[in-house]
Amino acid sequence: MQEHLKTNILNFKWPNSAPTIYLTLEDIEGSHPIHKSKFSRQIKEVFPDADLSNKDQIFTTFTTEIPDAPSIKLNLVDGRELRIYKQFLKHKLRSYFKSKDYIVVKNFVGDVQVWMPSKKGNTADYNLYYKFSFKIQFAKLTDLPELIVSYDGTSKVLTTSVKDIEDSELIKRCVYGQKTFNYQMDLDTEEKQEFYNAIQFDQAYPIFNLSLARALDIPIEEPIRPINKYQKYVALINNFATNYLFKEDFKVIFPFKTDTFIDVPLNRINHIDPQVGLLEFGKDQYGNKKTHLVPKKAMNILNPYRRPNNQNIKIFFICHTSHKDSVLSFYQNLKEGVNTEKNYYKGLEAYVNIKASSSKEHFIEFTNENDPIPEIIEKLESLTFDHDNVLYAAFYLSPFDKFTQNPEDREIYIQIKELFLNEGIVTQVVDYEKMVVNIENQYNFQFSLQNMALAIHAKLGGAPWKLAVTDKKELVIGVGAFTNQGENRRYIASAFSFQNNGLFRKFEYFDQSETDLLAGSICKAIRDFTSVAEADKVVIHFYKEMSYEELKPIIRGMHTLGLKIPLYILNINKTEAEDIIAYDLNWNKKLMPVSGTYIRISENQFLLFNNARYPNSQRYSDTDGYPFPIKIKVSSPDEDAFEDADVVLELLTQVYQFSRLYWKSLRQQNVPITIKYPEMVAQIAPRFNNGVPDDAKDALWFL
Repeated sequence: MQEHLKTNILNFKWPNSAPTIYLTLEDIEGSHPIHKSKFSRQIKEVFPDADLSNKDQIFTTFTTEIPDAPSIKLNLVDGRELRIYKQFLKHKLRSYFKSKDYIVVKNFVGDVQVWMPSKKGNTADYNLYYKFSFKIQFAKLTDLPELIVSYDGTSKVLTTSVKDIEDSELIKRCVYGQKTFNYQMDLDTEEKQEFYNAIQFDQAYPIFNLSLARALDIPIEEPIRPINKYQKYVALINNFATNYLFKEDFKVIFPFKTDTFIDVPLNRINHIDPQVGLLEFGKDQYGNKKTHLVPKKAMNILNPYRRPNNQNIKIFFICHTSHKDSVLSFYQNLKEGVNTEKNYYKGLEAYVNIKASSSKEHFIEFTNENDPIPEIIEKLESLTFDHDNVLYAAFYLSPFDKFTQNPEDREIYIQIKELFLNEGIVTQVVDYEKMVVNIENQYNFQFSLQNMALAIHAKLGGAPWKLAVTDKKELVIGVGAFTNQGENRRYIASAFSFQNNGLFRKFEYFDQSETDLLAGSICKAIRDFTSVAEADKVVIHFYKEMSYEELKPIIRGMHTLGLKIPLYILNINKTEAEDIIAYDLNWNKKLMPVSGTYIRISENQFLLFNNARYPNSQRYSDTDGYPFPIKIKVSSPDEDAFEDADVVLELLTQVYQFSRLYWKSLRQQNVPITIKYPEMVAQIAPRFNNGVPDDAKDALWFL
């Protein structure tokens, strides 16, 4: 079936006559700053007596006349003045929705975000708001101005005011009138102090956060995730556009070419051949190589590519005393499979091709579920492990799920993971309550067991599968990040030497500020790789746009090594909270484009769809998920890096391939492991008390 791709962009017309704006050197009432990066020749000419080189900004009231003040008619061909026109449109956009009494804020990338009150989902404790963002751009995908309309999720605003909340430390962001503010903001400027002093606490309402909700006894519900995010997203932006944007007063600001989201231009769409994502599994008994596109199907009929490098594997359990009677049932299901008519999991040995036995002498039980670590340490010190001959895996039956109220309870598994990692033992957490429910529902339980078996196989050093197409000698380095919201601190981690077959070698992690250490470790990985193999190129997958300050020491290091191989930087972003998506109207209303579809959305910037929907596939299971595309920006410090027209396709293909190597779950991921694995490390490792042991930096214990 021929695809029909639409995107969340509305075309609007260029103005018949460019607006005339009024300028002033002083910040007067009703004025807006114009940053010095927008100082055009025309602006400099209307202030002949002022030295603008010493000013960071001047001011404008846009089209509101200032007596005796200079004015300019914006030249929309001039890049600087086009940016002022964009600023003017954003001002008009904010003013329009504020005049309708809606909450209007900036989203995390500085675009206009509007909060629309929900008619459903409100409770006595909070009111629900749907959030929509606008991004304005000019002739990126078409030859007209473009308004991108995106859905940013929901927020719950409490009905209890700041005045009536006793513990102010739990209050984070609040709604105040038509704006939001951070209650815990630093009062380090006169402007912030003035704003804070003017707040009427009985009119400020906190936005829902877990700690505050628990303190106020607000019921915490596990979020209901839509089966198909595309359907919800597209329905919401279409309804929003119909009800609020395709109105005559709004179209005075944005005169739409048509009242509909645009089709993706055909010359911007291309496809990666699905066969480059082919995966290699274990050979059959006759030595024949076995390949497959879909791990979920392959693992039912093929063996993993490579077993852990030890024939002797033992499993033991850690659990609360009250849960030890459930251990046997769980172990029997893990080891022998499930009892259900449709049996896709026939046991650990059958599924991941390893022999494993229980190690009853290492069983650990504890009595204090809120502080089990002292008991576990005491028991651990009395145990003996035969690390020379045996690989061990510990299953921890956690009494707490990830939504548990006490944050200290959520940290117990991290402490256990570190404790056993220091002993050279990998761990797997099992949510006890969910396990008990699943044991009753054997059909569903088998899918959890599949993922656990897969992860344990990889944690023990096995390789469930690898890329089958490996014709390049490339060093691929991934850098991911995780922000600890409690600390308001970001950690970064890097995963090195994914090579051309996708097999992982080593990782490091750092505080966000330690960019020199990150650069040094990247240079070391390049040196180690090139000392044993000739690389065609070095590719860095980065979780954000790499700054020159971050890139400079890497370039310097490559020059020091005398390497003249090309360096490519791929900035890879998830789009769940980003601006632009695309969807296929010709796929049974499921909307997700075919896997491998990529769209050029601007110069060297692309949307790439990574999913399990392949061309000509007759059936698609909802359990395979509907991941959104990722946004990729390709750059290089080398002047001739893009002379070869095929290099961009090669780089996108590499991202596509690396998204197929995730070993924590059988579900297809949209983000490559070069970003995903470092993000997981950055989430866990900084919470260890003594860091990650050196001998664990080449293992996948974090899965």
